[in-house]
Amino acid sequence: MTRRWRELRRRLLAEERGISLVELIVAMTLSILILTVAGSFLVSAQRASVTARAVNDNTRTAAAAMNEMTRILRSATNNAVSTGDEPQYAFQYASATSVRFFSYVNTDSTASRPVLVQLTLDPVRRSITETKWAGTQVGASDYYTFPLASTPSLSATPVLTRTLATSVVSTRAFTFTNAAGAPLGSIDAPLSATDLTNVRRVAITITAGTDVSDRRATTLTNSVSLANL
Repeated sequence: MTRRWRELRRRLLAEERGISLVELIVAMTLSILILTVAGSFLVSAQRASVTARAVNDNTRTAAAAMNEMTRILRSATNNAVSTGDEPQYAFQYASATSVRFFSYVNTDSTASRPVLVQLTLDPVRRSITETKWAGTQVGASDYYTFPLASTPSLSATPVLTRTLATSVVSTRAFTFTNAAGAPLGSIDAPLSATDLTNVRRVAITITAGTDVSDRRATTLTNSVSLANL
């Protein structure tokens, strides 16, 4: 009996000897590899989430500005004068970063009143703004007069100035073509008085992001036909 007990005790102790150093090293190595893979996956997922959020924000910023600019440009039209002379042409100023024109559809009111609108890209502030001036009615007629200038800005007080977009990294926003599709003017100079009368289509480009090298930046383009001209 004693002999059997000793044999049984020896077997039990042999089964409790634990793991060897080699087995421990292998287990630790596998654990580190698993943790590394899991950590890399989490970091990649987080970066993808941040990128998707930035792209979405940039797309919404560019789309909101594009929709308003397209809407107001489509309503560009000549401004009739009370003297019966040739009307004032729709576009009063146009360059790669700013355009000023008459619109006979007041998109902020049910009344069809002319307004003078200017859309401006400011590359320094990285913003796009919309400015409007109300016309002065001539007597009780349907004619209106406006402050005019061939310069990039007007000294008259506007009735509305609002920011359409921020975080805009575009350096140019507008290009102009005539009825035949030929480009008008040059990139670095405003359109001449002659070219202003020939504008029939305006192409808009908006890039929204943190800077020009931002991979998450979103660029939208649209070509607006001027049906009223």
